Amino acid sequence: MRVAVIGAGVIGLSTALCIYDQHHSVVQPLEIEVYADRYTPLTTSDGAAGLWQPYVDNKRNAQETLWNKETFDYLCGHLNSPEAEEMGLFPISGYNLFTQPVPVSRYG
Repeated sequence: MRVAVIGAGVIGLSTALCIYDQHHSVVQPLEIEVYADRYTPLTTSDGAAGLWQPYVDNKRNAQETLWNKETFDYLCGHLNSPEAEEMGLFPISGYNLFTQPVPVSRYG
């Protein structure tokens, strides 16, 4: 099977990795190609950058809550892996500032 992923940013690279993780053992051969309009050194930075955090808890949307938890668990599962440094995956602390009160998410 041949798969084309458009974009080499955090979403494109994460998509390619997830496809590989979920299908490489059952789909042979599996070829994944990542396409982008620019690659290093012609990009703003030499690595993909992204910030992910659980979205404000929305009890009315169970699917969104499930996706947040699955994404959080998936990323946490890679934090101490040998690939974490190569992936550029590390936790950071920070603040979210709002002009209106916002309910607290159960995921932090």
